[in-house]
Amino acid sequence: MIDRRALLAALTVGACAPAARTTGGVLAAGQPAALLIWALAPDRLIGWPRKPSEKALALLPTAAASLPETGALASGGAPMSLEAAAALRPDFILDYGDRDAADLDLAERVRSRVGRPYSLIDGALMHMPDALREAGQLLGVKARGEQFAHMAERLITEWQRPRQSGPAFYYARGTDGLETAFTGALATEVLERSAWRNVAVGGRDIGRVSREQVVAWDPEVIVTLDRRFAEAAADDTVWRRRRDGSRRRLILMPDQPFGWIDRPPSVNRLLGVHWAVHGDRDPAGVAALMGELYGRVPGATELEGLKPRDIA
Repeated sequence: MIDRRALLAALTVGACAPAARTTGGVLAAGQPAALLIWALAPDRLIGWPRKPSEKALALLPTAAASLPETGALASGGAPMSLEAAAALRPDFILDYGDRDAADLDLAERVRSRVGRPYSLIDGALMHMPDALREAGQLLGVKARGEQFAHMAERLITEWQRPRQSGPAFYYARGTDGLETAFTGALATEVLERSAWRNVAVGGRDIGRVSREQVVAWDPEVIVTLDRRFAEAAADDTVWRRRRDGSRRRLILMPDQPFGWIDRPPSVNRLLGVHWAVHGDRDPAGVAALMGELYGRVPGATELEGLKPRDIA
């Protein structure tokens, strides 16, 4: 069992200690990479592929708001041209996510056209400790990367202990809930590897489905990060009534400053892992982990609004 007090102390120290100052900047190919850079070496991040909302920025250090919006070469922002990327003259470009043939081809094309090194780090949740070490080495903050990797290893090890099978779930994205992540996507790793069963099969990564399809899948639980969808679905019989007549559970997960399940699928998912292990029993651990990830520990009032909620 992890010593929670020791982990909290380590996280709090890490959150208060600034990352090592280095020269030059790193261009994030997409929002997942931006969060990885921000967690390890925020002073190296050139800009946000998609700038966080004002509500999200209020939970981040003030330096986050001063960064420009660059657009994205990969996912997580408006498309960025290769000419614009070259004009920024980054030390290198960092991407974090899938490593399939299409992503590797993109990395090679950008590398050759922009003329700067391009590193694509595996975004799988189980490989996060290795990703943190690799990113720490690339960003010139090896000790910070190693510290963060050890913390992630402890948390993921605890998360992966055998447990009973969880419920069948549908992950509702967007205001209408009809965008979802199919089985095996980075966006649903937190739940699927917690022994929950994703009912969305037959697709690749992220896609659109119909309400009729969701009804046919008949999930036990709907999980969402979108408050507007949760409010609309709360009393909608199509979303809430199961085939056997029982009321379907609806869980609204936190999405500020970034989501606990995905949005984006980056280091922020460690908060979802923490929830899968501890539920609501360790608010101090949540606060410390947010401090480690984002550079600012939320206050008690802020933390109260950052809890998973079962919608009645």
